[in-house]
Amino acid sequence: MSLPVYSSHTSALSLWQSALHQVLSQKPEQQDSSHSGIGITALTPEMVATAQVVKQFDQTGNFAVAQTQGAPQPAVAPGANPPSVQSECANLAAQIALYSVTDPAKAATLRQELADGTCDPLWAECLAVYDTWRATNQAQPYINFKSIDDFVIEMGFPDEATIAVIGDWGTGMNDALVLLEQIGENFQPDVLLHLGDIYYSGLASECQSHFTDLIDKVWPDGGTRKRPLVFTLDGNHDRYAGSNGGYYELIKSLNQPNSYFAVRNNFWQFVAMDTGYNDADPGATKAGTALTKLVDQEVPWHLDKINNCGANVDKSVNPGGARGTVLLSHHQLYSFAGLGKNAAGAPMAVNPYLANAFTPVFDQIDLWLWGHEHWLSIFEPYSYAGHALPKGRCVGASAVPVFLAQKPGPPSNLALPPGAAGPPQVVPGTELGNNGTVFNYCYAILRLAGPKMSIDYYQVDSTDATPGNPPALGEPLYSESVEAGVRG
Repeated sequence: MSLPVYSSHTSALSLWQSALHQVLSQKPEQQDSSHSGIGITALTPEMVATAQVVKQFDQTGNFAVAQTQGAPQPAVAPGANPPSVQSECANLAAQIALYSVTDPAKAATLRQELADGTCDPLWAECLAVYDTWRATNQAQPYINFKSIDDFVIEMGFPDEATIAVIGDWGTGMNDALVLLEQIGENFQPDVLLHLGDIYYSGLASECQSHFTDLIDKVWPDGGTRKRPLVFTLDGNHDRYAGSNGGYYELIKSLNQPNSYFAVRNNFWQFVAMDTGYNDADPGATKAGTALTKLVDQEVPWHLDKINNCGANVDKSVNPGGARGTVLLSHHQLYSFAGLGKNAAGAPMAVNPYLANAFTPVFDQIDLWLWGHEHWLSIFEPYSYAGHALPKGRCVGASAVPVFLAQKPGPPSNLALPPGAAGPPQVVPGTELGNNGTVFNYCYAILRLAGPKMSIDYYQVDSTDATPGNPPALGEPLYSESVEAGVRG
């Protein structure tokens, strides 16, 4: 059964969801749940009501009117039900969480309303956990390179290798485990690349239970399968807990050198960037408005890797001496659904910060993979201000359920780049299937054979997502091939 989960794109509210989830998951009534990860609490009345509140805030920038004890009651139409107490309390608690960051005086007033009202003490218990995290929070860590050669893993995988790519996968739910089991049973990848986002807010406990524990189940110590190298990008949800987050400890345990890095063989390099650091929005008043970008010091590091793609190549193996380049980011370079807003408030089709940073080397990028949108998008060629954009693929639909009514589409006021006749288009016939309720999940399998790379995109039906019994592997939804340095 697919659960109605929602994780806020406003950092304070996502951290609030983490606090609520942590407290609820420790209650005795949740211990026998057949669900896992964020699914353990997804169906509790408190989490359902909170999901509705934070989703509305993300979409509109406003909270519904909170009905608190002593507050004037709105008129109710004859025959209509008044707002439920659960919804009122969820609304009030979410406002306290956000305004504790953005307007402490207002939060103090609301805290008094909560104390004087009739809400379940559970809400105050969860706010105490949230307040502890906020009180101990420091500036987010970020590690700059000291040498331009830092954070490079030479010969990190064989010249013939299989790489599995998943995105927005860190829910810890059964659906996520089943998808990974299908990968493990059928492909035995040398590398597992996660494009980022461990929910709700990248706490250390979430990194363990929603990420590491699932990988350990598919590739246990002493098991018959060889454990792949694992890398995970820095998404916005990985940053929402700030210094209380577990991202840097997680990548340390994976022997990943930093939040941006390059891993190579003699024919290919995968260059991962950190787009999450500038999308933590701790003081945001509405999600989805800011365009993320790279830290300025990070840009020359990436350009060096692309311009010097032949560094340390064994020319007895690759006489040409140059590698193909696959860029990896959590956030989108372009999207038909919009990816942040311009000064006029219109959602944009292309992120100009990312596009401008890499315009000088567009013609040297063989493929760009990203997530963030919980969707699979195999894009047709697209351009930005007269420059052909790199071949872009969104693989962000690996674990978060998207219901049929949530199908993304181009907004009517989408801001297009100069010269574009319309929004980015996807290759016909590549839309994910569905089971009548939710869309399927997806992942990509990259097979490297010297300078040649084949890519198959698979979808997974979550209808019977039973751990230990993944569905049989179907035919790829889409297949393509790329040869290093051969673009177009």
